[in-house]
Amino acid sequence: MSFLAPLFLALSTLAVPIVILYMLKLRRRETEVSSTMLWRMVLRDREANAPWQRLRRNLLLLLQLLLLALLVVALARPFIPVPVVASGQVTVLLDASASMNATDVQPSRFEAAQAVARQLANDLTQEGLMTIILVGPQPRVLASATNDKLELRNAINAAQPTIGSANWETAFALAAGANGSVANSTTVLISDGGLPEKLPALTGEVRYVPVGSQPANLGISALSLRPASGGPQLFASVTNYGDANARTILTLNLDGELFNAQQLEVPAGKTSNVIVQAYEGTVLAEAVLSPPVGAANTDHLATDDKAWAVYNPPQTGRALFISRDGNIFIEQLLAALPGLQPFRQSVDAQLPTDPFDLYVYDGVISNTLPSKELLLVNPPPNPLFTVGDVFTPTITGTITLVDDPLLSFVDFSNVHVLRAREVQTPAWARTLISVDGKPLVFVGTLDRRRIAVFTFDLRDSDLPLQIAYPILVSNLITWLTPSTVISESGETVHPGDTVTIRPEVGQQAVGIQAPDGQFFVAPASEAGVLFSDTGQLGIYGVGTASVQEGGKFAGFFAVNLFDPLESRIQPAESLTIGRAQVSPAVRGQVGQREFWPYVAAAALAILIVEWWVYHRGSSVPGASGWRGFFQRKKVGA
Repeated sequence: MSFLAPLFLALSTLAVPIVILYMLKLRRRETEVSSTMLWRMVLRDREANAPWQRLRRNLLLLLQLLLLALLVVALARPFIPVPVVASGQVTVLLDASASMNATDVQPSRFEAAQAVARQLANDLTQEGLMTIILVGPQPRVLASATNDKLELRNAINAAQPTIGSANWETAFALAAGANGSVANSTTVLISDGGLPEKLPALTGEVRYVPVGSQPANLGISALSLRPASGGPQLFASVTNYGDANARTILTLNLDGELFNAQQLEVPAGKTSNVIVQAYEGTVLAEAVLSPPVGAANTDHLATDDKAWAVYNPPQTGRALFISRDGNIFIEQLLAALPGLQPFRQSVDAQLPTDPFDLYVYDGVISNTLPSKELLLVNPPPNPLFTVGDVFTPTITGTITLVDDPLLSFVDFSNVHVLRAREVQTPAWARTLISVDGKPLVFVGTLDRRRIAVFTFDLRDSDLPLQIAYPILVSNLITWLTPSTVISESGETVHPGDTVTIRPEVGQQAVGIQAPDGQFFVAPASEAGVLFSDTGQLGIYGVGTASVQEGGKFAGFFAVNLFDPLESRIQPAESLTIGRAQVSPAVRGQVGQREFWPYVAAAALAILIVEWWVYHRGSSVPGASGWRGFFQRKKVGA
């Protein structure tokens, strides 16, 4: 045993004055009395006449000396060396993702991980520093480079698991910043695995402490409502992530009412799909997994046992095509797009007062632009952006496409453009396709309306003859006239994701109601409303700022887990960090485990006993056996 603060041992000299106080003789006032027969105790004190008396056996003295010794030892912070996973400067990555809610380790994997982190904090050496990072959808630092064990324990105890996916890339960036350039730094990952591939390497040593034991888990891996000939069709997938066959009951609710329930037998590692025809007019769907009566527990993670879906039927809008001489390529494509009703008008005619959902200008522009979505092809000078002269791309010019969802499956490798208008991409837009640094196609949002621009005449290119043409225009039309209230239509929204909500033109604020009824009001901006409070699973309603007062939601979106890395709860045997393979850590370093709290607790117990003995006074046992220790009576009573 050693001490972290040995100077406090000097306080043990306080035992000397305590002993002296017990040796000093008491001086009493002399008074004549008729008899001293009843004062035997007093007479014994009178027998001594020296200023000092012989030290006698005294229980109070022994208790007080013992109390002093315990307090001195506690202040000196005794410790014993113990083997630990890491020492020195330690950065702990505490996994708080959805899989850590698994209950194969009681009470949960996350609480088991907290216990490991607390042990690391308790065994931290006097010279060591520890940083704790909670790894969830949005990683954050709980404690930064501190040796204060109380602060570390409080930070660990206050941490809570999430229901989303872990953002390990951001967590690694935080850990790299915490480690800095310290040569002997150690990063400890307390997790059940489930890390993505191609994570960057970390400075210093990396240790892995696995948590969890069982892989059994049944989860809903997909749920959607998609259009079909007879109305919306519900598609659900149930995946068995365990290593044994399992049974479950899949319950489907439509718009809050029970629609279907059936038992599924899902082989180990396989997926069972369910497709049913939903009611016409269905908007919301919910799927729930529950175990059959008497079935063995084959599901240790409840987070993925529920899923939700929102039906977004194809957009049925009207598009007004404005041109001088017409353009067969554009008109035929608009007529072929499902759910879009095209109309044609000359540029010399006045715009109809009844607004359209989309306005398509081909080589012309009107004096007053409508406040709706615009598709501009070969635009002349206009108030939205500056248009220069016509330029001719060189034969060797390279057409560049950016990585954007709007260019999904678009192949421009065989497209050639004869000439185009020289346009500088405005600040409110982003370039999708360019040649020699000059934009050919760009999109953006201005005054809460979406605008897409082709800077060239389609007839001056072979684009309409390529398969990329219908794909590109279809993607742009879908982006210009979305059928959902959020921009990321068709994409799964996970907990912690930021969604872009499209307010109506002129709408100043948007109201969002979370699954638990919490209501948010967000001001609308040029680019829409960025909403990031998606930390709950379920259905979110979107409407005006006053929708909470009984209004009708304009739309919905669902937040689901749908992450195989989280649902596959089999603890990883090793991790790949950078190019290194990290195996479960062993206690190969030496830490310091303090036990002064136990010494202080013993001192408190001694203090209570000393108080009881002092107040007991001169008494004898009032009962036989062990009861006499507590039942006392005064001497002579």
